[in-house]
Amino acid sequence: MHSLKSQLSNKSKQYLLTALNSFFSLFYYTNYTSIIKYTFFSLINDEDQKWFDDACKDSIVKMKNDATEEGGTVTSWEDIVPGGGSLLFSDLMSAEGKYEYIPDKNALQKSVEDFLDNYNEENSKAPMRLVMFMAAIGHVCRLVRVLRQPQGNALCLGVGGSGRQSLTRLATFIREYDVFQVEIKKGYSMNEWREDIKTCLLKAGLSQVPVTFLFTDTQIVNEQMVEDINNILNSGDLPNLYGPEEIEQIMTTCRSDCQKKKIPPTKINIFSQYISRVRQNTHVVFCMSPLGDDFRRRLRMFPSLVNCCTIDWFLPWPEDALRSVAHRALTEEDLKLGDQLDNLVEGK
Repeated sequence: MHSLKSQLSNKSKQYLLTALNSFFSLFYYTNYTSIIKYTFFSLINDEDQKWFDDACKDSIVKMKNDATEEGGTVTSWEDIVPGGGSLLFSDLMSAEGKYEYIPDKNALQKSVEDFLDNYNEENSKAPMRLVMFMAAIGHVCRLVRVLRQPQGNALCLGVGGSGRQSLTRLATFIREYDVFQVEIKKGYSMNEWREDIKTCLLKAGLSQVPVTFLFTDTQIVNEQMVEDINNILNSGDLPNLYGPEEIEQIMTTCRSDCQKKKIPPTKINIFSQYISRVRQNTHVVFCMSPLGDDFRRRLRMFPSLVNCCTIDWFLPWPEDALRSVAHRALTEEDLKLGDQLDNLVEGK
């Protein structure tokens, strides 16, 4: 895979270290996950992410020692988080849907695998044969968190085959939403595209069904498609999308929203209530490759792709992930490998 260069200079790193120490001195380590959500996942390669993660953990250890009475000091991150790794927060383990700290990563992995089994049972014609290692589970937790928010949208950046679409489908299944994805075939026109978009938005606005609109840059046959997605992210609407019949449906269905809110049921106000429904129930997940000039050009031309989306970088999978995949592939059937299994997994 193409290697993305570090975006952090030494001066930038020093500035971040100062800011981290100041932040943690105020809010302590319970806010580690907030910093990770909004800074860590905006960094574009393993080098910068590892540096930032280590800096966060060092600051937390220092602040915890400063706040702990004599005799109760900790020496490493593993003293705070058994087994090391990152703090994980999710609502997947809570029966009440609470977004909370997950101390038992093995239990979280079992929960995600159970969701995957249920997905495959309900979609037996197109099952997803995924290995749920911790890096993939982190993406699932992140996407579930994005989708649970009104107007929650995601920009998944990575090369093809990195799991962007599969993990989005799993996260959507966990949230019990519908997935909507256009089917690009030979001769697919902009008229068909607008009809597909209209079907998705009417489903979200009239039926109030939460929908994940999944789209990839390989499906782009006309740049107008990207502009339309930009407009949906920004306003929830496209110019001249609805005909007289759809407008009449919208007026009939959404009039009650005006009455509940005690606002005049004018045509403008009713349509505004419809747009509010659309924006609350439509979740755009746009999967793009960060390679090439098209990526940079589209981000410059359509700023809502960044401003209205949570960015999730799908970087090359770590070694433990590759071992998990190799182990799964070699143990699905009894190949009678015996003691050679571990050597084969390690590539020896």
